[in-house]
Amino acid sequence: MSKKLAAQALDTLLSGQSTGRISKRGSTSGPAKKIGSLPATKTGLKKIKHQLRYGHSVKRAQEAAAAKENPLDKLKTQLEKEQVIMEKNLSYYRTTNRISKKELELRSKIKKLREKGNQNKAMESRVEMDGEDSDQ
Repeated sequence: MSKKLAAQALDTLLSGQSTGRISKRGSTSGPAKKIGSLPATKTGLKKIKHQLRYGHSVKRAQEAAAAKENPLDKLKTQLEKEQVIMEKNLSYYRTTNRISKKELELRSKIKKLREKGNQNKAMESRVEMDGEDSDQ
C-alpha cells in the first residue's frame, strides 16, 4: 500500500463522511465536521503501520512475561491493591458521612419522644390491667 493511498484511506475514515448514495439521502443534518487529519510528517503513518504489523508480538511478549510471574506474587499484589482501595474508601466514607450537630439534636429529640410514647403506653396498659382486676 502506498503512503499516499494509506493517508487518503485514513483521512476518509477519520472524516466520518460516507460516499454512498443511500447514506447521503438519509442524512439531512448538513455537512459533518472534520475530526482532524493525519500528521504532515511520515512518522505518523510509520507509527500506525508499525503498530498494525508488530503489535501482536508485543502483546504476546507481555502475555509470556505475565505467565512467568509467580501466582503468589500476583495474589499478594492484588490483595495489597485491594487493601489500599479499601483504606481510601473508608477514609472517604468517614470524611463525607459525619453526623452534623443538628442531626444529633434531632436524633436525641426523636429518641426522647419515643421514650415518652413507650412510657405512655406502659401507663395505659397498667391502668387497663388495674381496671380489669377491680372488675373481678
